[in-house]
Amino acid sequence: MSPLPKSDSAGRIGNLVRRWKDDCEGIAAVEFAMIVPIMAIMFIGAVELSQAITVDRRVSQVASSTADLVARWSPPSGSGSTMGIPQSEITDITRVGGIIVSPYDRVPLRIVLRSVMSSPTDATNTKQWWACTFDGLGSSLSCTCTNTSFSLPPNLVTTLDNVVISEATYTYKPLVFDHFMKRLGASGGTPGTYTLAETIFLKPRNGQVNMQQPDNTPCPTPTF
Repeated sequence: MSPLPKSDSAGRIGNLVRRWKDDCEGIAAVEFAMIVPIMAIMFIGAVELSQAITVDRRVSQVASSTADLVARWSPPSGSGSTMGIPQSEITDITRVGGIIVSPYDRVPLRIVLRSVMSSPTDATNTKQWWACTFDGLGSSLSCTCTNTSFSLPPNLVTTLDNVVISEATYTYKPLVFDHFMKRLGASGGTPGTYTLAETIFLKPRNGQVNMQQPDNTPCPTPTF
């Protein structure tokens, strides 16, 4: 069998190229295959971002609510008590923080409540009076009387003043992107997690807020 002339071969190849260029079958499937990964990433990202924003707002609410409840504390009417807020009430206040976080897991939640006092002669000389820590991992409250220096933002207090501080942190773990974050290593936390944090400063409503120790004695006033 004799080979085709070069002109016929070139003509056939040209016809095949034109048919391939004009063939529209399967375009929708190809476009769909190209768009689906992008749309999936956008959808998952929107879900992850909305949940992260929600949890971050809950953390802010925890800090604000717990600080406000401590700052509002006053002795029961007619009791004449000057010992300070009982640790049992602080425990209840931190439990409120756990309820605010719900339905998200409260295990990664950590709340630190502090009372800081300034010197009678120097507003920049401030010391921590007492501190209580609620660790969601153990769901326990740990309180201690302290007399240690504690820095406050400028012009927050005057002389012989008192401020209540609530620090709420939450170790947020994404739903889907955690696998990729573990590979990349998220900054500001352990791989696969983000630390959401909020700090609230409030002045007590009814004078200085001391804390009552388990032996029913108040924490000693800081010495300056």
